[in-house]
Amino acid sequence: MKAQRSAHQSRLEAALPVALARVAATPGVYAALWCGSAALGEATPHSDLDFHALVTGEHRWRSNFTVDGVPVEVFHNPVRQVRAMFAEEDAATVTMFAQGRAVLPHPELDALMAEAHALYAAGPKPRPLTEAQRFNLIEEVMDGRGVLDEPVHALVALSTVSSAVDQLYAVNGWWEVKHERWPADLAGRSPELAQGLNAVLVATDARSRQAALETLVTRLTGDLAYRDGGSEPEAVT
Repeated sequence: MKAQRSAHQSRLEAALPVALARVAATPGVYAALWCGSAALGEATPHSDLDFHALVTGEHRWRSNFTVDGVPVEVFHNPVRQVRAMFAEEDAATVTMFAQGRAVLPHPELDALMAEAHALYAAGPKPRPLTEAQRFNLIEEVMDGRGVLDEPVHALVALSTVSSAVDQLYAVNGWWEVKHERWPADLAGRSPELAQGLNAVLVATDARSRQAALETLVTRLTGDLAYRDGGSEPEAVT
């Protein structure tokens, strides 16, 4: 397996010089960060090359192209936009700059990477579950109960578990990761939560799936009882 994974990594690294040259030749680009699974040495058969490029001017955009069959995606942003995303605790951007590799160096890129390392180490501010979020999760659980005997239950349950795990990351002050990384990431943070998620994912029938889902959701909501609540009034336009 290691040899196979190494071959995938080698394929992406072989495409790196040509891909980087194209990024560097883009008007306005003056620095570039290589990020994503390949930059971490974890390429799979489905990985691409990801770059974050710093640009002059006041515009941001994304581009994509291929190099010898390798897909390449580039995020172009001026420095102030990157810092704005840091301020918004945009998990993907913070993680890119904290874990990426400078392949077109520049002092401003070095500064952003240092900022991202500090932010990543500190973690995002925990965001307690709001009453509205609690109500919505309970509603989704009840939707699952309502289709327990229908094939669509799997879809409803997995949609709910997605909402619940997103909220678990927010409540605990953990940086979000891609959904496919949840099992491994949670195993390192909370084996109990990882087991709860796995129980939903591997359930072979609707009733066991629903029971596992409700156990996971109640870790956030405390119980599944409805409470009085509502949003604050907002002006209409």
